[in-house]
Amino acid sequence: MGLPHVIDVLEQFCGGACSVEQACESLGIGKTRLYELRGGYLRARAAGAASSWRPGVSGGDRAAPWDGRVTDFLRAAVAGGYNYSFAASEADRLFGVVLARSQVRRWAIREGVSPAPKEPRLPAHLRRWQRQAVGELWQLDATPERWFGGGEPAYPLLDMLDDCSRLQVGCAIYRNENVPAYLHFFHGAFLQYGLPLEIYVDHAGIFEGNKEGSVTRVAERLKFYDVSFVFAHTPESKGKVERIHQVWQDRLPPYFALNGLTPSSDLQEVNGHIGALREHRNRREKHRELGMVPQDAWDRAMAEGRNKLRPVPKEPWWNYVWSSWYPVTAASGGRVQFRLDSFPTQAAAGTRAVLCEHLDGKVSILKERPQKGSLPIVLFTNRSK
Repeated sequence: MGLPHVIDVLEQFCGGACSVEQACESLGIGKTRLYELRGGYLRARAAGAASSWRPGVSGGDRAAPWDGRVTDFLRAAVAGGYNYSFAASEADRLFGVVLARSQVRRWAIREGVSPAPKEPRLPAHLRRWQRQAVGELWQLDATPERWFGGGEPAYPLLDMLDDCSRLQVGCAIYRNENVPAYLHFFHGAFLQYGLPLEIYVDHAGIFEGNKEGSVTRVAERLKFYDVSFVFAHTPESKGKVERIHQVWQDRLPPYFALNGLTPSSDLQEVNGHIGALREHRNRREKHRELGMVPQDAWDRAMAEGRNKLRPVPKEPWWNYVWSSWYPVTAASGGRVQFRLDSFPTQAAAGTRAVLCEHLDGKVSILKERPQKGSLPIVLFTNRSK
């Protein structure tokens, strides 16, 4: 390629007369190489040596051929609906082969592998200002979707991320969007990362309640540990978590199909897959706005003292707060009936109590609901000590 042509394209690109795409097409190179050439040319021009500048060569393609397992996977994944970014991410997670989205795209075009067509959708529009400390605010949202195919039931996916670092602190599918689902979801995220100051949610009844000043069952648990709700004025205001939803809407249906996961699969197994994908995205996929992977942004904030997380408190109410509460009355002999089971207590007949159904299905019966400044009085439990 002639030097005058190269310099002319670089001059036009530097002056804004042509776009990145036009410059790359004219020179037959990628964006990275274009910016390398532009940097070298501008440095030479600033030093008054533009007339003697020569672009040099990139070194050519010296990468080793891809393993057959990688190409077999890419062929099945792209044809099955994985977008190029997700296919590249999975090649890294499954085979340790680091690929760029553009490499997968060029390979697919060369091999004649066409991705499944997708319907266009509206973007998540509004971008909020970013909090400066980890744990200052977590964005939470739920989205129902037919994750296992168009003819299957729609299940809610709960997703939560740290506003500062974009680290996803939770992501899981549940059969229903109800109080037990949120209790399980919050409990897992808090145990892994700690307690944030605020959680950013929409005006769903499960958070806000039907009457002014009322406290919902989910809000009551969070209030017990001084975690605040911040309400978004519109669903679009939660742009960061909405964009993450779009990632999972693109990735999970073809992933489930390729890995044989169906609505009859154990949700614990399904969420184990989602957890592995979430961890990989946190640690390996660079965020475009941050210029780094979320885990690095999280770690940097921590190292700089920008951390407002609180550790899970070591106090006796924790396991009872995150259980489902049911008012019960002791019958003759102090026994408490719950569903098909009957549990013994030392309480007199007619005594009112609170039955706690724990996240693992175990049961405890307390004299009263959790209250700060007091200790639990346990009338019965089948939990291990």
